[in-house]
Amino acid sequence: MAIIKPLKPIIYNKEKVDISKVIMPPYDIIKEEEIEKYYKKNEYNIIRIDKGIEYEKDNDKSNKYTRAKEFLDLWLKKKILIRSEKESIFIYTQEYLLPDKTKKEMLGFFAAVKLEEFEKKIILPHEKTHAAAKEDRLNLMRQVNSNTSPVLALYFDKGKKIDSILRHYIKIEKPIFDFYDENHIHYRLWEFSHEKPVNKIIDLFKEKQLFIADGHHRYETAINYRNEMRKKLNTDKEMLYDYILMCLISMEHSGVSILPTHRIFMNFKYDDIPDSEKINKYFEVKEIKDIIALKIKMLRYPNKKSIGVVFKNKYYQLNLKEEEYKEILSKETCIPEYYFLNVCILHNLLLKQILNLTEEEILKDISYTQDIDEAVDSVLKNNARCAFLLKPSTVDEVRIISENSLIMPQKSTYFLPKLGTGLIINPLFS
Repeated sequence: MAIIKPLKPIIYNKEKVDISKVIMPPYDIIKEEEIEKYYKKNEYNIIRIDKGIEYEKDNDKSNKYTRAKEFLDLWLKKKILIRSEKESIFIYTQEYLLPDKTKKEMLGFFAAVKLEEFEKKIILPHEKTHAAAKEDRLNLMRQVNSNTSPVLALYFDKGKKIDSILRHYIKIEKPIFDFYDENHIHYRLWEFSHEKPVNKIIDLFKEKQLFIADGHHRYETAINYRNEMRKKLNTDKEMLYDYILMCLISMEHSGVSILPTHRIFMNFKYDDIPDSEKINKYFEVKEIKDIIALKIKMLRYPNKKSIGVVFKNKYYQLNLKEEEYKEILSKETCIPEYYFLNVCILHNLLLKQILNLTEEEILKDISYTQDIDEAVDSVLKNNARCAFLLKPSTVDEVRIISENSLIMPQKSTYFLPKLGTGLIINPLFS
């Protein structure tokens, strides 16, 4: 199934830079107003390569993509960035904060993974991609001929065969990077080149499927880039660009989290939940007197199908009546598991079928947050009309949706941690 191999990446030279000052979060979660912060943090911050600034005078010959190549070439020349001497996989741990400020740690490893079209069902997506984002990434890859940030992918490791190898190694060896960022988040990276255990991991992956958690745009862009290079070089010979940089994490043992994405409506057709026969048919409607109690209920029992609703002076918990809901799914085209996604229960059942809102009305003034306090405060302390609190999707739901070649609705999953960009760059030519 999945083919993985060690890589010889480009990494920062810790003798020349403070690693904590040159990494950043994934490019697609950095807001435009935050870019300058990373530019100021350090002159060698990876943002200059992975998410450069656009200027009014930019043109086809001088733009953020050509500047990315100039920075990469210059930093290699100055040995700010250096090429690893041996092929390795790179074990990675990262602490991260949940919205309630609880700390967790994720364990995974970086490797080169052979690109496969989704229809082969070896590497599976769960989200829809957008053309503009892929064009941006392709323009960057054409200039730097590298993966400048990794894809995050999940795999099953029920017997802990891979997990035990990784954890044994990090107990006995020192990391090449070990640092804290400005938020006191701990990052560690080990270079792992021991032939026998690395080959064991490679062999174990030959029977595994991979499920993309974050980085769908990067993955599809890498396939487009590979196809361009094959045509340009007129070769089907296996090359470095046939592979992509991935951080691989086990679904069961890695410490990864999926957060719910709550919905906030600045304007909303209703100022209370209507007491209708239809809503009572499909939901047990409970009015909750205390907003803290509602938040606690939404944070407990993550597998329970339940929606929290916040108005200015009214709070509700809507518990799905699953058997009644199943009755209307027999005529639907997708598998039942799709319609039992929390986002589908909210959008398809509650908002569209019961409250009769159109897609345009739903998306007109909607915003999103993973922070339940922010969602609640947007209504109680600010000017939002209504907020819907959701429970998270599960790893099993991601797997089932992916295996059935379906795409989850927008904003169904938010994986944590968000990997540090800049720890590893994967060159696509020797």
